[in-house]
Amino acid sequence: MIVGTSLRERLRLATADVHGRLHRHSGLAAVAAGTISRTDYSKLLGRLWGFHRAFEVVLADPPAGLHFDPSDRARAGTLGADLLALGMNPAAIEALPVCRYLHCPADAAGFMGALYVVEGSTMGGAQLARALAPLFGGDGDSGRRFFMGYGARNGVMWREFLGHLDRFGGDEGLEAAAVRGAVATFGDFERWVDGWKDADLETAGGARRDHRVSAPG
Repeated sequence: MIVGTSLRERLRLATADVHGRLHRHSGLAAVAAGTISRTDYSKLLGRLWGFHRAFEVVLADPPAGLHFDPSDRARAGTLGADLLALGMNPAAIEALPVCRYLHCPADAAGFMGALYVVEGSTMGGAQLARALAPLFGGDGDSGRRFFMGYGARNGVMWREFLGHLDRFGGDEGLEAAAVRGAVATFGDFERWVDGWKDADLETAGGARRDHRVSAPG
C-alpha cells in the first residue's frame, strides 16, 4: 500500500489507463461528440445491455460482508427501455448477446471494486445524455435514460457507494482485492464493448464466479 493513498485513489490510478482508452472508444466517443447515428446508437446500447444484463447476476448474488443491498443499482432495465424507445421489440432485446466472461468476485472487497467501475460510469453519464439531445429532438429523456444514470439522485447514490467503499480502506489485503475486482471488471467491459458492432461475436450466456458460468435470470 502506498502510504497516504486512499482506496478511492488506488482504484482511480489502477484503472486510469483503461478509463482513458474507453474515452477513445469509437461508439462512446461518438456519443460524447453528439455525432453517433441512431443505428449505431442502437448497436452500442445493445452491447451495453449485454454487459449490464450479466452484471445483474453479480448484483443479485452479492458476497457476504456487505453493509447494504446493491440490487437497486441494476441498470439493464433502463437500457431495455431506451432500446424500446429506439424501436426494438422486447423479444429482440432479450435475444441480444450477453457477456459470458464477466468476473464475479467471490469476496466483498472484490465486489466493491467491480461495483466501483459500474457506479462510476453514472457520474459522467449526464454529459453524454446532453450530447445525445439532438439525436432525439423533442422526445425529452426518451432513448437516453441509461446515460442519465439515477437522474437527480446520481450524487446521492455515488456518495452512498463511496461510504460503503471506505469501509474496506486501510487494510492492504482488502484494498488489493478491491483493485483486482475493479481492474478485472474494467477489462471485461473493455473487451465486451470492443465488439459493439459485431452482433454475432458472443453468444448469450451469463456471468462467471470462480470460473463457473451461470445464466442470468
